[in-house]
Order: sequence, then C-alpha cells, then structure tokens
Amino acid sequence: MIKGKHVLFGMLGTAGLAGAAYLFNLSRLSAELEVENKAAIHKVTLSGLTIRIDVTLKNPTGGSINVKYPFVKLLYSDTTLGSSEVKDQNFDLAKFAKQILDPIYINLSFMSLASSVPALLKEYRSTGKFDLIIKIVSTLNDTIPFSKTQNISIGSQKQVT
Repeated sequence: MIKGKHVLFGMLGTAGLAGAAYLFNLSRLSAELEVENKAAIHKVTLSGLTIRIDVTLKNPTGGSINVKYPFVKLLYSDTTLGSSEVKDQNFDLAKFAKQILDPIYINLSFMSLASSVPALLKEYRSTGKFDLIIKIVSTLNDTIPFSKTQNISIGSQKQVT
C-alpha cells in the first residue's frame, strides 16, 4: 500500500512540474509576443473621424501560439474614445512568424469628442495632430491574458489608404 502511494505521489509531482513548465513557457510567450500598431485618420466627415488601426502580431519564439482576435481600445489620457468589435475568432501564430490583421476601423463622433475630451479637439485644431493610447487585449492559448499598450500620434503624417 505504501509503495502505491509513493508511485501516485511521484506521478502527481511529475505532472505538477510538467504543468508548471507549460505555464512558465506560456507566460514567456506572452512576454515575448510583439504587437506593432499603426494608426491614421482614415476618413473625416461632418459627423466625425474614422481611425484606421493596422495591427501586426509577431512571434519571435520557438513555440507556436493560439491567439484570440484582439480587442482594440482607443484612449485619450484615461478616457476611452472608442473600441473595436469583439470577435470570437482564434488563429495560430506559428513560431518565428507574424500575422497581419485586417484593418480595424473605429469611428469617433465630433459631438462625443467635444463633450468628453475637448482637449483632444483643441490639440488637433492647433497642431493638426493628437496623441492617443492604443490598448490591445487578447488571450493566448485560451488561458493566458495578454495586453499591450502603445502611445501613438495621429495626424500631420502620411495617411494610410
């Protein structure tokens, strides 16, 4: 009976170590995953702006990653201006590979900007550009939360077409 317990504890210990190594590798993949964002004013209408965001995910590691399609938020200081749609879509990012996502368009109404962040409109009128924060939120391998934040300047540069 004692011999059986030792075998059982040995198996559980081995499984625990393997699980811990797996989680460590996933955590490392999360830290190593690179996100490259480009944003520009795509369209200006009488009602507002449409911002185009191009997201490229890069995996510089030797392990493949299953990535949930990222959710994108645009912020000005601590104020959320807009966000992308939520997509229940996964894709595999192979080792040493990159994935260029379809462009993400976020509409910003002048009326809501004027009431929530008048400083942004003032900055845009005086300089022709404004600084935003892009926050990417996703899940890796259906278990590891992933987010990256990037400051970006929009306007007064060549626009993405």
